[in-house]
Amino acid sequence: MSNSKLIELSYYDPSAQVRLSAYADTIVLDHNEKGGVICAIRFGGYPEMVRAMADAIYGGATIEATQNDTVRLLQSSLKGYRRQMTHDGVYAVATLMASDDAQEESRQQDAGEERTLEKSEQPRTCYIFCPEGDRTRLFEELDHKTAAPLIPAFQEYVLAALESRGDLRQLEVVSQKERIDAWVLRLSVGDQNVVEVLEEGLKAGLIQIPGAVPGAPDGFDEVSNVTGYLNTFGVTVADRIRNQFMPLFDPASEPLSDEVLSINDFITQRAGYSLYDAQLAVAEAVKRQLDRRQTALIIAECGSGKSVRRS
Repeated sequence: MSNSKLIELSYYDPSAQVRLSAYADTIVLDHNEKGGVICAIRFGGYPEMVRAMADAIYGGATIEATQNDTVRLLQSSLKGYRRQMTHDGVYAVATLMASDDAQEESRQQDAGEERTLEKSEQPRTCYIFCPEGDRTRLFEELDHKTAAPLIPAFQEYVLAALESRGDLRQLEVVSQKERIDAWVLRLSVGDQNVVEVLEEGLKAGLIQIPGAVPGAPDGFDEVSNVTGYLNTFGVTVADRIRNQFMPLFDPASEPLSDEVLSINDFITQRAGYSLYDAQLAVAEAVKRQLDRRQTALIIAECGSGKSVRRS
């Protein structure tokens, strides 16, 4: 599919006699035996059309995409996306990005027993988006997805090995202005496929653990106490911790969903006041958790809106 102009999207529901249309500037596709599968998409148009098209894609509809007289049928994954909508007057833009498979799954206990969380016993599929040609960023994002121990020195070996095994595949990106690469990563149970790559590399001598080879630099030359360790590695450790506990919603970098904004408008009209920014952020996080698990708990400090939601 050429990327010389906007991609016209159309959807028709014969049972409801509903026809929708919008225009996309970016689509990320995976491929199977039936054709292209939408992994990410950004499109715009009139708010009603954009919202309805986003709902159709989220609901698993097949979308017709036309560009330069070429027509393709694009599949979508049922409830497999994170959705965002923004408004600018009478124009709206929707962005849908494929969600990673959950690392943990909830298990319903018998009556009276405590609900617990246990590790998923199924392989996981994850999606990575990074600047075009940026292998360093790709490796960093891969490191965020897996619990297997990775260090920068392993970068080229690990990426090449996962690609050769088919566990890391590049997706098709069609975009007018975005210069990005998109990848799909398959992780086996316990991330065992990544662990196998590391073990094979270590056995073959293709990668080495710093400090394992006598006389080779290990990065600890200037470290003699805890203070020296924190001065040398503190930022790296903090980044690692932060990236291992990604928030459901980051108000500094993500917009509120259209649903939360609509509820806040309703509260303003009926109660005469708007929710605080912190309360809106918690509401957005709760919405996303309910989309994923149908159950959400709010454990937060004063001012986060717990009483508002209870009432």
